[in-house]
Amino acid sequence: MVAERAATMFFFGARMRIPSQVRRTFGVDRKVSTASRKPKVSVRAQGTSDASVAVLGGGAAGLTAAYFAAVSGAKRVIVYERTSEAGKKILMSGGARCNVLPVSARVEDFVTESTPRKLKNIMASWNVERCREWLENDIGLELGIEHVTNKYFPLSNSSREVRDKLLEACLREGVDIRYGASVEGLRRVSDDGADGEAWSLLMRDCPDERVSVVILAMGGMSFPAVGTDGTGYVIARRDLEHNLAEPYPALVPLTGKHPGGEQLPGVSVNVSLECEPIQGGIKAGKKKKAKANREGFLFTHRGFSGPAVLDLSHNVVRSLVRTKGCNKGEDVEQSDADMMEVVVPSLVVSWSGESRDEWQERLAAPPGKALVATRLREGLPQRLADALLAEAGVDNDCKVADLRRVDRLKLLDVLTKYRIPVDGHQGYRKAEVTGGGVPLDEINFQTMESLKSPGVYFCGEVCDVFGRIGGFNFLWAWTSGRLAGMSAAKLVSEKNQ
Repeated sequence: MVAERAATMFFFGARMRIPSQVRRTFGVDRKVSTASRKPKVSVRAQGTSDASVAVLGGGAAGLTAAYFAAVSGAKRVIVYERTSEAGKKILMSGGARCNVLPVSARVEDFVTESTPRKLKNIMASWNVERCREWLENDIGLELGIEHVTNKYFPLSNSSREVRDKLLEACLREGVDIRYGASVEGLRRVSDDGADGEAWSLLMRDCPDERVSVVILAMGGMSFPAVGTDGTGYVIARRDLEHNLAEPYPALVPLTGKHPGGEQLPGVSVNVSLECEPIQGGIKAGKKKKAKANREGFLFTHRGFSGPAVLDLSHNVVRSLVRTKGCNKGEDVEQSDADMMEVVVPSLVVSWSGESRDEWQERLAAPPGKALVATRLREGLPQRLADALLAEAGVDNDCKVADLRRVDRLKLLDVLTKYRIPVDGHQGYRKAEVTGGGVPLDEINFQTMESLKSPGVYFCGEVCDVFGRIGGFNFLWAWTSGRLAGMSAAKLVSEKNQ
């Protein structure tokens, strides 16, 4: 009970002091690690590697896979990280605070185009509570709950501590991290040893290397500045013959014009936001509206963002990518008429989240000499209220008693059923994650092994899975990385018997 209380003494973003007696009792080390030091790269003979498990990618999923491969008995685990630093995306997460886990999770918190049952089975291999215990007891992080958002954060409020502690744990278990090691491709080769077959890593600027088992954890394409360029997708499609769900930016801000022809950057409001499926398709009648889990809505210089928009933007972006190839890393605000012809799902917003009846009552309430603009400003930021009046064609000095029925009905539609005019998205540079990827239907959900290329395992963002904001993508990285690492170690053990 004391441990549980200590773990939750963190809320509203503030860090509370935990008595030293409690820390000593449960063996908690409060010091933030600074072990980002790179291990020396060992010299190997040309064309060879002594790796039993090669992990391609040193992000959250890759480091987790390496850790569990090592603790599960793999004698030599090597992480091939193409940049000069592991876990760069971890450092950027949660505003550099790193919300490592949600308090609870359901399959509905994740998005996949694969069979949902496959995702459910993979997530069932672990749970939030056991994952939290691993982060605290084995990795050495001290976590607490931010109750207002239901997220776990490190008590240090430091994403660097998360990265460094995870890296430390890997090094402690004998994992070798090789920096500047860019794997450009994979090729299956026969092996003179007892294992019969192996994989050749096609390296950039150095000889190819032969390894026994591969874990592909190269991430997606979001935040290309940290080295994510989609190479994992290329390898999966070209070398491993997987049929990808075409990748696209997810959890990404959208572009489009603001209501009333106004510019409203910086205006934020709590809304009720829904996504209506494309009408007219064969399956359109079977699709349900998707509703944002959160209420925050933010107007940007280019369009729209905020938690509510990020929750649903993938529905729109996926259609843009699949129909017009709008899938580049740069901003993709469109000016040509072709983009306007793309049929995409509609984002429909109720400003302030109030119902049509509630707004009707407010607009009709006496005294009649009150301004309609005043009634709107009671529930909305002034700039937004004025923009919505302009959108509905209602004059700012119109009185409640003078509001014509046709204008009132139009205004009610603008207030409660406004269709956001999306014309593009802000690309991978602004996307939190990448949607699409290697289908779970082509992965053994019990092991994360490729069903097309045995001996290769997948984990993390390269798979056709992403979660909503709130620690869910970390949960997927930890869960899929653990399963891939343990399974890879087991295969190595079986080969050596």
